[in-house]
Amino acid sequence: MLALFVLVTVIFTAYRQRGPTQEQRDALALMQKDYRPTRGVNAFPLLWFMRYDVPEEQLAARMAADVEAVRYKLAAGEIVGNHEPDAPPLAEPPIDATALCEIRAPGCLAKVVTHPEGVRTILASHPALMARAQAFDHTDFYWNEFLPRVVQIAHPGVAQQLWLSAFALQYVDGDHAGALTSTCRNLGAWRRMQQGTNSLIGAMIAASHGDGAIHLLADMLAGLRAGEAVPAECVSAAQPIAAADVDRCAQMAGEFRAQTSILRDVAAQSAQRPWWERAINWLSFEERQTKAWIAENFASYCGEAAVAHMLADQSSRSAPSRPLMHRPECVSSLIGCILSDIAAPAYADYDQRTLDFAAHLRLAATLLWLHDNPGGTLSERFERRPASLRSARHASGVDVTRGLLYVDNFHAQREARFELPVSSVSADGTLAAQRLAQPHP
Repeated sequence: MLALFVLVTVIFTAYRQRGPTQEQRDALALMQKDYRPTRGVNAFPLLWFMRYDVPEEQLAARMAADVEAVRYKLAAGEIVGNHEPDAPPLAEPPIDATALCEIRAPGCLAKVVTHPEGVRTILASHPALMARAQAFDHTDFYWNEFLPRVVQIAHPGVAQQLWLSAFALQYVDGDHAGALTSTCRNLGAWRRMQQGTNSLIGAMIAASHGDGAIHLLADMLAGLRAGEAVPAECVSAAQPIAAADVDRCAQMAGEFRAQTSILRDVAAQSAQRPWWERAINWLSFEERQTKAWIAENFASYCGEAAVAHMLADQSSRSAPSRPLMHRPECVSSLIGCILSDIAAPAYADYDQRTLDFAAHLRLAATLLWLHDNPGGTLSERFERRPASLRSARHASGVDVTRGLLYVDNFHAQREARFELPVSSVSADGTLAAQRLAQPHP
């Protein structure tokens, strides 16, 4: 027992004195880097005040005031729950969302074909929310300026349903080019939000809303006649997957800020405890090393190697990391070691969902390619698609009977398969008309 005590003491002292390794210090630098885009318009204020009466030119100032108000409440020791924007709501009537397109489900165009006048009435009743579709199209990234300890989410809510329904109605009214342009601008904006965000949740919101725009785009393409042109905005929105689409450094750095903010709170609270509790905390928790472990964990999802893995359609981690509890250095900060390990497995799910969205974008780009490359059976044309439209590890194919392209999702708990209707590009458009009347399930 004495020998064991001496051994543990020696290990504890050695690792406490050593501190973080060079690799861990490099990971800290990666997580503490400022990833905020230096150019462009932040969509967060617009989405934060989406349902509130704030003029566009005042969004940035009002957002800064809200962030400062939350900062003040935290400093004053007040509990901040679901903080609401400090602004009056829009003077627009409630929305019956059941009559509108869903945010990420297929069948939007068929729904509007069935009830065009009802949709038209709803859209006319919400001019302010409708106008914000164009403002959103001109934003460039999604950056949450709130303190990391405060979980605040900005999203369009029912406004996205209004926008998708408006695009579908535009198509039903015969303006195919205008409807496709609006839909693809919306998709392009959500793709930018997914690329440029410091929020894991924000990235998933962007991917989910982007899926809705992809579904509508597919319905529209299926209804086009042979030779009918597709706007350049659609080509831009579905351009080949690039490093920015799968780079999660900014998201992980945002998560790191949130985690280390909690550690600072723990350390500050410990300083107010009786001496014996402080002594126990000193033995079991060391803030500097714990931050290094968290950074090491998060940085494994970030950097050139991680992006290369993601571009190859595989998780940013080539192999599962060894739990900290299995390392002798864990003795130097046992509580910190446990805290660093708790959330580690969950972040792999975000890799999967990021890769799924990339696969969905490739499938949308495949529809555009098929439209521009007629001739031969659908299966033959699908097999001829360029390498840039293929996902290395996602299973994909054609369901000829149902007239669908599909790709299997890695994150199958939410949706096992992502499906898009495809037109045979027949001269008379008969098959497309049948699909509009009977949307795929």
